[in-house]
Amino acid sequence: MKKIGIIDEANPGGKKDNLGIELHTNSLIKFINETSTPITVGIQGEWGSGKTSLINSIHHSFESQEKVKQIWINAWEYSLLSSPEEALLKIVTRMIDELVEADPNKERVEKIKKGAQVILKGALRIGASATLGLEAGKVAEELTSSSGVSISALRKQLTSVVEEMAKRDTNPYEKVIIYVDDLDRIEPKNAVAILELLKNIFSVPKCVFILAIDYQVVVKGLEDKFGKQTAENEWEFRAFFDKIIQLPFMMPMGQYNIGQYVNSLLVEIGFVEGDGLDDLAVREIIMRTIGGNPRSIKRLVNSVSLIQIFSEEKQIAQEKNKKEGITSDPNDDAKSINQEDEKFILFALLCLQIAFPPVYSLLSREPNFILWNDELAFKETNRSEERAGAHAHKTSEETKKIFDTEFETAKKTDDFNEEWEQALFRICYGRPRLKPRAADISKFFSYIKDDLLADKQEDLGSIIAEILNETSVTSVTSTDQGQIVLPEREGAYKRRYLDGLDAWLLDKTGEPTDDGWASSQQLDEEAAKFIRVLHDDIKENFPEAEIMYAGEITCYIEKHKLLGFGGCKEKGKIYCDILRHYDNDYKMPMVGNNKPYVIKKFVETKHYSTRGSERCGFVIPSLKFYEENKEKYLKVLKSSADMALTENWKKRLNISYAKGTISSVTVNLNYKNPENPKIVEACKKYLDPDYTYEVS
Repeated sequence: MKKIGIIDEANPGGKKDNLGIELHTNSLIKFINETSTPITVGIQGEWGSGKTSLINSIHHSFESQEKVKQIWINAWEYSLLSSPEEALLKIVTRMIDELVEADPNKERVEKIKKGAQVILKGALRIGASATLGLEAGKVAEELTSSSGVSISALRKQLTSVVEEMAKRDTNPYEKVIIYVDDLDRIEPKNAVAILELLKNIFSVPKCVFILAIDYQVVVKGLEDKFGKQTAENEWEFRAFFDKIIQLPFMMPMGQYNIGQYVNSLLVEIGFVEGDGLDDLAVREIIMRTIGGNPRSIKRLVNSVSLIQIFSEEKQIAQEKNKKEGITSDPNDDAKSINQEDEKFILFALLCLQIAFPPVYSLLSREPNFILWNDELAFKETNRSEERAGAHAHKTSEETKKIFDTEFETAKKTDDFNEEWEQALFRICYGRPRLKPRAADISKFFSYIKDDLLADKQEDLGSIIAEILNETSVTSVTSTDQGQIVLPEREGAYKRRYLDGLDAWLLDKTGEPTDDGWASSQQLDEEAAKFIRVLHDDIKENFPEAEIMYAGEITCYIEKHKLLGFGGCKEKGKIYCDILRHYDNDYKMPMVGNNKPYVIKKFVETKHYSTRGSERCGFVIPSLKFYEENKEKYLKVLKSSADMALTENWKKRLNISYAKGTISSVTVNLNYKNPENPKIVEACKKYLDPDYTYEVS
């Protein structure tokens, strides 16, 4: 059964690692198993990066080893409803209790516990701040109770307990692993105090400490002592951290298998089936928006889960209305994109919504982003980007000069060389959080435009608008901006489906309508006759195909597009685009001298994935030529229909590359080494306009 929502909890030990960091995990486990002691390992990573999941995996790997004792401390739980001092006392007391619980010498156990209580309470009376920094060890060593028990003596007693464990027949522990989790959820200065006490009390042979804490928490916790971190005092912060942590381990977020992880969650909630969405495409969208933090990804998937329920309930209501004879909005049933692409765009827009709410809000108001221009940017910012930083250290003239220089430089790059991209640059520039991510946001939109909707440029705005109407239920900004109501939208953003071929041809051959609609490619009489013939042949030979009449005529089998066709600027000609077939190694079909063309070009300097490379196109020069070669063209269409079947849909050609160098290719098989020359050759081969076969 599918899940409803994803709980934000760590991956339990023993469960499959969908992040794909088994190599890192296993290497760390081997180090912990074989290392000399005492030693402290610091698992570093931002909040939500998967630190607890990692130490769960480590803990699970040692559960079967009888000679390893494991102690788990959740610092957050001990800090609840407790003062910082009480939390410190509870944590350290729990560790001591766990260590001495198996000691048969009860007199020694009681002595250790009482001595620890006296020492810890005395230390806390001096104050947690006194245990910070390089003086902490000195303070702790000097602290003694009335009975003369010192921290040094306590450490010797604990050492004795641990060493004797290995000699006993019962509980013969040769190594003790102590996990301290969720240190980054408590007050930073208290987290640092805990670290210092652990260092002074538990530097005990046979003990391995594994601490889940980020270096930035330590920095924050030491600010009272060292002040704000600067280039001059950075070494003091690092010296403290290095004194506590002998092995720092950074969560390898840059190497997470984001596509696999996201798809595993989307499959759990029933949004996709099988292998899910394209892994490379998912990673591209995620890394351009919310980033690879697992906690952020779970939040995203919960939004997807809610919207999926909303869509299901909407469909139930539509079916009920249909039975009761209530007319529904024709846009509800009309789709000009297949279900897979629709789901991917929905997923992408939710990523944008979470990562960049102001940009999502703008897109809600102006869905056809390729029409964004300088006028729109002015309405959004009133040119405030040109004054950003004025009145602080620079005058308006100085900041305007800086902006102009940066803007001119940006316009020379692939990310901002189009008018809509330059408007985006202006809109992001004055926002501190958006400015450093402007290039990522531009690449995000380019991916939507050049890959997902490459053959839907005419309908781009209306497709985005329709899907935005679904995502608005999870938007934190939609209350202020208002949700999109499609039937009331005007101009280039309204979805427009025509009722059959006659209506489509009338629209393409007639005068512009009163509602502002006009065909982007007016058909001449010969082309209109040609399209009718082709249309009738398709209906006769592919009765199972679903045909849509929008900007172009599109045909779907099992909700996958097999064909799109329409008129050309040249008299009497029409164009078609189809799916390549794997049987002939994705070559493009050539009928006589009618040469096909590549939908996607091979441009090594451009940054985007050639997701549309599974398609190719051709212009049929005339109805007469088509009639003379009809059997061959129908054979080509049958090949495309075969690829559109669900069983073959995953075998589509998909070539991806990034920022000047080829990074990966999927051509049935995966080439995973970015340096592999096969990747470059595959791109050149499959995107070569001469890579064709003659249809017999």
